[in-house]
Amino acid sequence: MKLKSHHLSLLSRIVRGMVVLALCVSIGLHWAVLQSAAWVGMAVAYSVEKGSVVEGLSDTFDGAHPCPLCKAVEKGVESEQQPKDGQPSPSKTKELKLTLALVSIPHFVFPPVVPEVWITTSSAALSRHERPVTPPPQLG
Repeated sequence: MKLKSHHLSLLSRIVRGMVVLALCVSIGLHWAVLQSAAWVGMAVAYSVEKGSVVEGLSDTFDGAHPCPLCKAVEKGVESEQQPKDGQPSPSKTKELKLTLALVSIPHFVFPPVVPEVWITTSSAALSRHERPVTPPPQLG
């Protein structure tokens, strides 16, 4: 019985991992990972080549010295953004999504709340005129 629950747990983890991977690919996270790997490789290579980390980072991020992986990522991102047959262009899709997001939100108007005034004295206590017994009665 223990073996079955272990296999179900393993299968559940694999399925979750596949779902996460599919979501990452669907939002284009794979391009960000590849671009980050390219930048790290370029920063190391240019820093060793130039002899300075500052110059290496400058050459990495100036855009004038792209590596082959950077070029491949750029082509991949562009090919994903081009409309396929029968699909609207990405700009139209974004515009449509923005239009759908601009929905007026109803405002609820409540009447102003008047704070209650609490009376701290008793009206019965004010109407009594007797004085207390002096000295007070003793128990016993």
